[in-house]
Amino acid sequence: MVKITTLVDNYALPVKALEAEHGFSCLVEVGGKRILFDTGMGKAFIRNAKRLGVDLSNLDDVVISHAHYDHGGGLVPLLETFSYPLLTLWTGKGFEEKKYADDPEGLRYLGPEIDRSDTEHNNVLWHTVCSDTVMIHPGVWLVSAFDRIHPLEQPNPRFLVEHRQEKIVDEFCDEVAMVIDSPRGLVMIAGCSHPGILNMIDAVRSRFPKPLYALLGGIHLFDAAPERRDAVVRQLIAQDIPLLGVSHCTGEEASTMLKDKFPGYFANKAGTVTTII
Repeated sequence: MVKITTLVDNYALPVKALEAEHGFSCLVEVGGKRILFDTGMGKAFIRNAKRLGVDLSNLDDVVISHAHYDHGGGLVPLLETFSYPLLTLWTGKGFEEKKYADDPEGLRYLGPEIDRSDTEHNNVLWHTVCSDTVMIHPGVWLVSAFDRIHPLEQPNPRFLVEHRQEKIVDEFCDEVAMVIDSPRGLVMIAGCSHPGILNMIDAVRSRFPKPLYALLGGIHLFDAAPERRDAVVRQLIAQDIPLLGVSHCTGEEASTMLKDKFPGYFANKAGTVTTII
């Protein structure tokens, strides 16, 4: 059985005074392991977890999908709130490089405030995902190094990364997704899908023999040009994935299109529990 509880998202179910924020976090429970995937912007996911009766004091792993504040901003509050005998942190290659948005008002820093000292004093073992597919537990993998095959899904020049003291277009080499083996097929969780959700799906399908049953998380179409957004949605619908719980940066327009045309669509808001047996 795989159980995924969405702890924070841009939208929240109207229950238990759950908070919404521009961010994403979910708890994955599988095979006796408890893995936190992303931490949102700050403390909201911790407060929501308490309201939902979800215990965050006994985690095995934390995975941060990429180095943006709305996915890694809650790590330090988590470590300030709970004490762990041992906690494994997983991030992608290049996670510690500084990231920016090139906005009309100027450069805006996008990275979470995470320092090595935050982990060294809190029994955190920090691992970097250095190969394209890493098994972190039986039936649980982190995948990265997504080839940009689809012409629609090329790097966005708005996003920059500081590499060797030079700001260059960010190709999000640090982004990782989670793949979980379930009785019904593979479950894929993405934070923002900056490398392109179609590219990421292609990578998963090329590396794993089992079919993809479910896709959860953000697919970053909220700021896409309408032509690109609509084309990506059409191709995503054609992927024939039975269960699709998109959220966060997907955007209202893309979500509406998917809801109208995708039988297995659901709004993966904070408070949503997805159980696959």
